[in-house]
Amino acid sequence: MDNLSREELWEICKTLTEDLKEAVFSEDTADAIWNISQLHNIKKTSKLAKLTGQVLMGLLPPQFFKDTIQEELGLDEDTAKKASIEMEHYVFNQVKDELNQLYSETETETKKKEKPKEKSPDTYRESIE
Repeated sequence: MDNLSREELWEICKTLTEDLKEAVFSEDTADAIWNISQLHNIKKTSKLAKLTGQVLMGLLPPQFFKDTIQEELGLDEDTAKKASIEMEHYVFNQVKDELNQLYSETETETKKKEKPKEKSPDTYRESIE
C-alpha cells in the first residue's frame, strides 16, 4: 500500500462513494485522528492518518486496523486496541454501510481473480475382476 503513487490513490478516490470521499477529506476525520493521537500519546499522527485513509479507501480492511497500527506505529496492544475502538467509533462507524459495501465488492473481485483450483486426477483404481 505504501508503494501506490499519488496518481493511483487519486484514481481510487474517484471510485469511492460521496460519503467515503467526504470521510477521507473531512475536517471531522482529521480532528478525530489528531484527538486520538493526543489522547494516546501517538507520535506518528501522519502515519495514523495514512492508515485511516487506507481503511476508508478500501486498501486496509477495518478488522486489520488494530494490528496494523500496533505494528507500524510501535504501540502496545492496549493502546492500539483503545485507539482502534475510538477510530471505529468516531470515523469508521460514520460510513459503516459504505465500508461494508466497499469491502464486500473488493472481496468479490478478489475471488473472481483467483484461479479456480484444478482437480487432481483420481489415482485410485479398483481392479475389476
